[in-house]
Amino acid sequence: MSRAFSPEIAVDVEAVLATVHSNIGMPLVAHKVLDLMHSGQVNAHALAAVIAQDQALALRVLKLANSPYYGFSRRISTVRDAVVILGDKALRNMVLILAMKGMHNHFGNTERLLWEESAAYAMGARFIAENVPGVHPEEAFMAGLMSNVGEVVSNNDDPQRFLMVFDRCRRQNLCDESSCPELPYPFTVLGAAVLSSWNFSPLLVASLYYVETEDLMGDSEDLLFRLCAVVFLARQLCRSLKLGGYQGSTHPVRAGYSGRALGLDGTALQNLQSDFATFFTENAPTLLYPD
Repeated sequence: MSRAFSPEIAVDVEAVLATVHSNIGMPLVAHKVLDLMHSGQVNAHALAAVIAQDQALALRVLKLANSPYYGFSRRISTVRDAVVILGDKALRNMVLILAMKGMHNHFGNTERLLWEESAAYAMGARFIAENVPGVHPEEAFMAGLMSNVGEVVSNNDDPQRFLMVFDRCRRQNLCDESSCPELPYPFTVLGAAVLSSWNFSPLLVASLYYVETEDLMGDSEDLLFRLCAVVFLARQLCRSLKLGGYQGSTHPVRAGYSGRALGLDGTALQNLQSDFATFFTENAPTLLYPD
């Protein structure tokens, strides 16, 4: 069934979060970084000072900044240099990817697969954004990374219930968990509520809310609609490559509305899938194992 895109997401945040009993707080340093960027007063010195409050985080950020994924020829030796060279959005995303990995209450096989998904979605969204106009690669990275928040919170809240739904969805390559009676709310609704409670921008909330909508109707010139299309397609590419526990498919990637919205025909989609598979193989270790 098709849905009409709207940037105004009607989610009762209080009601949704009332069903969650685990801690959904974002790590303190990540929260400070986001607050600083939202204030509009961000600069290299202030951002570096916040990250430097957590020495272990600062060291991991520098490791990421010097990794092949970012591809800089000169060595980055301080967090401030990393802000200047990479830009504040790239640094924000480094902090968030480390924070996302740390959100899990424990770390077993299910958490490993969820983490692989989160990192792969982020990489896929950034990769697509670099190959289509109208979407900032770092914004796409952030949207892809955060698109799994509902699953992470649901797993922390009730691991047994989540594992039952997780196994069924991944085994059958399902896109829509709304038909799962075990869930109080679909992962997309839960994730949108969590991001809203963290004061993420409406742009990020909407991109998560629609991330499993295969037939979304909207204006292909609308930048927010295009971001939704990028994140949806990124997740489909990752699923077709059997990342995060999905079984994969012998059929062409299920692009849904995103192919039309981004101007990608069947040949372009196949090339994108092949190129991303190579890119992921070469660069995944950097983000999957940031420690």
